[in-house]
Amino acid sequence: MASLALAVSSAQATTTIYSETFNAPWEGVTNDGTDALHGTTPDTTIASNTWTANSAFQENGIIAVDGSVNDDGAYLAFTPTSGLVYTLQVTVTEPTNSVNSSNWAGLGFTADNDISSGTGIHESTNTASPWMLYRQNGQVVTFDGPGTGGLTATLLGAYSGTQTMRIVLDTTASQWTAEWFMGATSVDTVTYTSGNPTINHVAIGRGVGSGITFSDFSLTSVPEPSAATLVALGGLAFLRRRRKS
Repeated sequence: MASLALAVSSAQATTTIYSETFNAPWEGVTNDGTDALHGTTPDTTIASNTWTANSAFQENGIIAVDGSVNDDGAYLAFTPTSGLVYTLQVTVTEPTNSVNSSNWAGLGFTADNDISSGTGIHESTNTASPWMLYRQNGQVVTFDGPGTGGLTATLLGAYSGTQTMRIVLDTTASQWTAEWFMGATSVDTVTYTSGNPTINHVAIGRGVGSGITFSDFSLTSVPEPSAATLVALGGLAFLRRRRKS
Protein backbone atom coordinates (compact mmCIF):
# COMPACT_ATOMS: atom_id res chain seq x y z
CA MET A 1 0.00 0.00 0.00
CA ALA A 2 2.91 2.35 0.73
CA SER A 3 4.31 1.67 -2.76
CA LEU A 4 0.91 2.36 -4.30
CA ALA A 5 0.60 5.63 -2.39
CA LEU A 6 4.09 6.66 -3.52
CA ALA A 7 3.21 5.90 -7.14
CA VAL A 8 0.07 8.02 -6.92
CA SER A 9 1.97 10.86 -5.23
CA SER A 10 4.68 10.77 -7.93
CA ALA A 11 2.07 10.82 -10.70
CA GLN A 12 0.59 13.97 -9.20
CA ALA A 13 3.89 15.75 -8.46
CA THR A 14 3.78 19.55 -8.59
CA THR A 15 6.05 21.31 -11.09
CA THR A 16 7.29 24.80 -10.21
CA ILE A 17 7.39 26.89 -13.38
CA TYR A 18 8.24 30.18 -11.69
CA SER A 19 8.92 31.29 -8.14
CA GLU A 20 10.02 34.68 -6.86
CA THR A 21 10.45 35.73 -3.24
CA PHE A 22 11.59 39.29 -4.06
CA ASN A 23 14.07 38.87 -1.20
CA ALA A 24 17.23 37.48 -2.76
CA PRO A 25 19.72 39.71 -4.64
CA TRP A 26 20.13 39.15 -8.37
CA GLU A 27 23.40 39.07 -10.23
CA GLY A 28 25.42 40.08 -7.18
CA VAL A 29 23.62 43.36 -6.52
CA THR A 30 22.35 44.38 -3.11
CA ASN A 31 18.62 43.93 -2.56
CA ASP A 32 18.06 47.46 -1.30
CA GLY A 33 15.16 48.34 -3.60
CA THR A 34 17.20 50.69 -5.76
CA ASP A 35 17.51 48.21 -8.62
CA ALA A 36 14.73 47.57 -11.11
CA LEU A 37 12.92 44.23 -11.45
CA HIS A 38 13.02 44.50 -15.25
CA GLY A 39 15.51 42.08 -16.83
CA THR A 40 16.16 40.10 -13.63
CA THR A 41 15.84 36.33 -13.34
CA PRO A 42 13.29 34.78 -10.94
CA ASP A 43 14.45 32.37 -8.23
CA THR A 44 12.97 29.53 -10.31
CA THR A 45 12.49 30.01 -14.04
CA ILE A 46 11.88 28.10 -17.27
CA ALA A 47 14.22 28.60 -20.20
CA SER A 48 16.13 31.34 -18.30
CA ASN A 49 13.21 33.74 -18.77
CA THR A 50 13.47 37.18 -17.19
CA TRP A 51 10.98 39.76 -15.94
CA THR A 52 9.60 42.41 -18.27
CA ALA A 53 8.47 45.21 -15.96
CA ASN A 54 7.68 48.89 -15.74
CA SER A 55 10.38 50.97 -14.05
CA ALA A 56 8.30 51.36 -10.86
CA PHE A 57 8.75 47.66 -10.03
CA GLN A 58 11.83 47.12 -7.88
CA GLU A 59 13.83 43.98 -7.08
CA ASN A 60 12.55 43.83 -3.48
CA GLY A 61 8.89 43.74 -4.53
CA ILE A 62 8.11 47.24 -3.27
CA ILE A 63 6.33 49.65 -5.59
CA ALA A 64 6.25 53.17 -4.26
CA VAL A 65 3.23 55.43 -4.56
CA ASP A 66 3.47 57.27 -7.87
CA GLY A 67 0.80 59.82 -8.67
CA SER A 68 2.25 60.43 -12.13
CA VAL A 69 1.09 57.06 -13.54
CA ASN A 70 -2.24 55.28 -13.69
CA ASP A 71 -1.37 51.59 -14.17
CA ASP A 72 1.68 49.40 -14.73
CA GLY A 73 2.77 45.78 -14.52
CA ALA A 74 5.46 43.09 -14.56
CA TYR A 75 5.39 39.97 -16.78
CA LEU A 76 6.95 36.54 -17.28
CA ALA A 77 6.54 34.54 -20.50
CA PHE A 78 4.18 31.58 -20.20
CA THR A 79 1.88 29.64 -22.50
CA PRO A 80 -0.33 26.92 -20.97
CA THR A 81 -0.74 23.46 -22.45
CA SER A 82 -3.78 21.21 -22.27
CA GLY A 83 -4.11 18.55 -19.57
CA LEU A 84 -2.65 20.52 -16.66
CA VAL A 85 -3.95 22.48 -13.68
CA TYR A 86 -2.01 25.71 -13.10
CA THR A 87 -1.88 27.72 -9.89
CA LEU A 88 -0.76 31.36 -10.08
CA GLN A 89 -0.41 33.22 -6.81
CA VAL A 90 1.24 36.15 -5.07
CA THR A 91 1.18 37.65 -1.59
CA VAL A 92 0.41 41.36 -1.54
CA THR A 93 0.53 43.98 1.21
CA GLU A 94 -1.60 47.05 0.70
CA PRO A 95 -0.79 50.28 2.55
CA THR A 96 -3.06 51.14 5.46
CA ASN A 97 -2.98 54.88 4.76
CA SER A 98 -4.37 56.85 1.81
CA VAL A 99 -7.03 54.20 1.20
CA ASN A 100 -8.68 54.76 -2.16
CA SER A 101 -11.03 52.30 -3.84
CA SER A 102 -9.44 53.17 -7.18
CA ASN A 103 -6.05 51.83 -6.02
CA TRP A 104 -5.45 48.11 -6.47
CA ALA A 105 -2.97 45.24 -6.82
CA GLY A 106 -3.51 42.84 -9.72
CA LEU A 107 -2.64 39.24 -10.64
CA GLY A 108 -3.44 37.35 -13.81
CA PHE A 109 -2.70 35.72 -17.13
CA THR A 110 -2.21 38.00 -20.15
CA ALA A 111 -1.81 37.74 -23.92
CA ASP A 112 0.86 40.45 -24.14
CA ASN A 113 3.42 42.28 -22.00
CA ASP A 114 3.19 45.95 -22.95
CA ILE A 115 5.01 48.09 -20.36
CA SER A 116 4.37 51.46 -21.97
CA SER A 117 3.95 54.26 -19.44
CA GLY A 118 0.54 54.09 -17.78
CA THR A 119 -0.36 50.72 -19.32
CA GLY A 120 -1.81 48.12 -16.95
CA ILE A 121 -2.04 44.35 -17.17
CA HIS A 122 -5.77 44.54 -17.89
CA GLU A 123 -5.70 47.06 -20.74
CA SER A 124 -6.40 46.30 -24.40
CA THR A 125 -2.73 46.02 -25.37
CA ASN A 126 -2.23 43.24 -22.79
CA THR A 127 -5.65 41.49 -22.79
CA ALA A 128 -5.66 39.92 -19.32
CA SER A 129 -7.78 36.77 -18.88
CA PRO A 130 -8.39 35.45 -16.27
CA TRP A 131 -7.24 38.04 -13.73
CA MET A 132 -8.17 39.64 -10.41
CA LEU A 133 -7.58 42.77 -8.39
CA TYR A 134 -7.43 43.58 -4.68
CA ARG A 135 -8.40 47.12 -3.74
CA GLN A 136 -6.99 49.18 -0.89
CA ASN A 137 -10.48 49.34 0.63
CA GLY A 138 -10.51 45.53 0.98
CA GLN A 139 -12.57 44.64 -2.08
CA VAL A 140 -11.67 41.71 -4.32
CA VAL A 141 -12.81 41.77 -7.96
CA THR A 142 -12.45 38.88 -10.44
CA PHE A 143 -12.53 39.06 -14.24
CA ASP A 144 -12.87 36.32 -16.84
CA GLY A 145 -11.61 38.59 -19.62
CA PRO A 146 -9.74 41.86 -20.28
CA GLY A 147 -10.74 45.29 -19.05
CA THR A 148 -12.38 46.34 -15.80
CA GLY A 149 -16.04 46.47 -16.71
CA GLY A 150 -18.84 44.31 -18.04
CA LEU A 151 -17.26 41.03 -16.94
CA THR A 152 -17.59 38.60 -14.07
CA ALA A 153 -17.07 40.59 -10.87
CA THR A 154 -17.27 39.56 -7.24
CA LEU A 155 -16.95 42.24 -4.59
CA LEU A 156 -16.04 41.03 -1.12
CA GLY A 157 -15.10 43.09 1.91
CA ALA A 158 -13.31 42.23 5.15
CA TYR A 159 -9.93 41.89 3.48
CA SER A 160 -7.06 44.09 4.55
CA GLY A 161 -3.34 44.11 5.20
CA THR A 162 -1.37 41.18 3.74
CA GLN A 163 -3.29 38.66 1.64
CA THR A 164 -2.53 35.92 -0.89
CA MET A 165 -4.22 36.24 -4.27
CA ARG A 166 -4.54 33.01 -6.26
CA ILE A 167 -5.95 31.89 -9.61
CA VAL A 168 -6.31 28.22 -10.54
CA LEU A 169 -6.52 27.62 -14.31
CA ASP A 170 -7.67 24.12 -15.32
CA THR A 171 -6.91 23.14 -18.94
CA THR A 172 -7.80 19.44 -18.58
CA ALA A 173 -11.13 19.76 -20.45
CA SER A 174 -11.82 21.22 -23.88
CA GLN A 175 -13.43 24.21 -22.16
CA TRP A 176 -10.97 25.62 -19.62
CA THR A 177 -12.08 26.71 -16.18
CA ALA A 178 -10.71 29.28 -13.73
CA GLU A 179 -11.22 29.69 -10.00
CA TRP A 180 -10.18 32.71 -7.95
CA PHE A 181 -9.13 32.64 -4.29
CA MET A 182 -8.30 35.20 -1.64
CA GLY A 183 -6.35 33.26 0.96
CA ALA A 184 -8.22 29.98 1.38
CA THR A 185 -11.55 31.48 0.30
CA SER A 186 -12.86 30.73 -3.19
CA VAL A 187 -14.46 33.92 -4.50
CA ASP A 188 -15.46 33.03 -8.06
CA THR A 189 -15.37 30.38 -10.82
CA VAL A 190 -15.89 30.44 -14.59
CA THR A 191 -16.02 27.99 -17.50
CA TYR A 192 -14.89 29.41 -20.86
CA THR A 193 -17.80 28.28 -23.04
CA SER A 194 -17.14 30.83 -25.82
CA GLY A 195 -13.49 29.99 -26.39
CA ASN A 196 -10.43 29.62 -24.20
CA PRO A 197 -8.38 32.76 -23.47
CA THR A 198 -5.15 33.54 -25.30
CA ILE A 199 -2.33 33.40 -22.75
CA ASN A 200 1.35 34.18 -23.35
CA HIS A 201 2.35 35.67 -19.98
CA VAL A 202 1.65 35.74 -16.26
CA ALA A 203 1.59 39.12 -14.59
CA ILE A 204 1.38 41.23 -11.46
CA GLY A 205 0.28 44.84 -11.58
CA ARG A 206 -1.21 47.84 -9.85
CA GLY A 207 -3.76 50.53 -10.54
CA VAL A 208 -3.68 54.31 -10.11
CA GLY A 209 -0.08 54.49 -8.87
CA SER A 210 -0.84 52.85 -5.52
CA GLY A 211 1.97 51.80 -3.18
CA ILE A 212 2.13 47.99 -2.90
CA THR A 213 4.53 45.29 -1.72
CA PHE A 214 4.57 41.96 -3.57
CA SER A 215 6.13 38.77 -2.19
CA ASP A 216 6.10 34.99 -2.74
CA PHE A 217 5.04 34.94 -6.38
CA SER A 218 4.73 31.52 -7.99
CA LEU A 219 3.31 29.57 -10.92
CA THR A 220 2.99 25.79 -10.55
CA SER A 221 1.29 22.95 -12.41
CA VAL A 222 0.01 19.46 -11.71
CA PRO A 223 -1.03 16.93 -14.37
CA GLU A 224 -4.53 15.72 -15.03
CA PRO A 225 -5.09 12.43 -13.18
CA SER A 226 -4.41 9.69 -15.74
CA ALA A 227 -6.48 6.53 -16.02
CA ALA A 228 -3.66 4.60 -14.32
CA THR A 229 -3.60 7.11 -11.47
CA LEU A 230 -7.36 6.83 -10.99
CA VAL A 231 -7.07 3.02 -10.90
CA ALA A 232 -4.28 3.33 -8.34
CA LEU A 233 -6.38 5.66 -6.22
CA GLY A 234 -9.23 3.15 -6.34
CA GLY A 235 -6.90 0.35 -5.34
CA LEU A 236 -5.54 2.40 -2.45
CA ALA A 237 -9.04 3.10 -1.18
CA PHE A 238 -9.93 -0.60 -1.47
CA LEU A 239 -6.85 -1.65 0.52
CA ARG A 240 -7.66 0.90 3.23
CA ARG A 241 -11.19 -0.46 3.52
CA ARG A 242 -9.83 -4.02 3.86
CA ARG A 243 -7.44 -2.98 6.61
CA LYS A 244 -10.31 -1.42 8.58
CA SER A 245 -12.57 -4.48 8.22
